Amino acid sequence: MCVSQVLEDNDYGRAVDWWGLGVVTYEMMCGRLPFYNQDHEKLFELILMEDIKFPRTLSSDAKSLLSGLLIKDPNKRLGGGPDDAKEIMRHSFFTGIEWQDVYDKKLVPPFKPQVTSETDTRYFDEEFTAQTITITPPEKFDEDGMDCLDNERRPHFPQFSYSASGRE
Repeated sequence: MCVSQVLEDNDYGRAVDWWGLGVVTYEMMCGRLPFYNQDHEKLFELILMEDIKFPRTLSSDAKSLLSGLLIKDPNKRLGGGPDDAKEIMRHSFFTGIEWQDVYDKKLVPPFKPQVTSETDTRYFDEEFTAQTITITPPEKFDEDGMDCLDNERRPHFPQFSYSASGRE
């Protein structure tokens, strides 16, 4: 899922990360993406123009958090200001969270799966575990052992400029 600054090819900063957090959190809370269309042009239009819709079952604090994270203007987005993550941490959705305990890993998870081995899949739906596995290894590696994108496939990623090795 992309955010408007990326779609419009504008410079962007950390506020894009908060948008991404909003998208992932929305999907976890609502069971679907905030915007979806198989046609990428229509999807981009939805992202840029559509308001977020929420299920009625979502709490007002959850709606407020998601609305804040998914504000299209990065300067107004929750976490997009000078306080960065602290602004999100202060949100009413997180009332009662002791952030130092989170940082220190002192919290006990509400559910901890009891697994018997690394291959124990009892907590995964059979819809997924019954699928045939197709292994698709990379075609070639650079000298660091990293998958390299050959020039033939590079045109498929025209806006992707990151290079792990620092070389293009």
